Amino acid sequence: PSAPPAAVLATALVALFGPVFGEYLLIVFAALAGAMWPLSSMRTPTVWDGTKLVVRLVLTASVLGSFAAGIPSQFAPAVGAWCIGALGDRWKDLIKLGFDRLRGKAGDPA
Repeated sequence: PSAPPAAVLATALVALFGPVFGEYLLIVFAALAGAMWPLSSMRTPTVWDGTKLVVRLVLTASVLGSFAAGIPSQFAPAVGAWCIGALGDRWKDLIKLGFDRLRGKAGDPA
């Protein structure tokens, strides 16, 4: 029995590029898992709006997470990508919270 050409091609590509793209695939899957959280809590009028949200979050987390792919820890980039994906569109809230805390510490003489 012989394998279909698509299966042979897929096997060859995984064998060739698996070691190279393995950590990047981990980042993408972690970002996808993280993006499910904002998607579940957000009201999207259409399926297309939900798709755009997930694609935007996964791409953002993948790009930012891939910069951390050189970190020696095996799972650190994936955890970072998950956090970015889970943060979703709440970046402004996080930045505002950070500035409020900094202002609070700068104004506190103790």
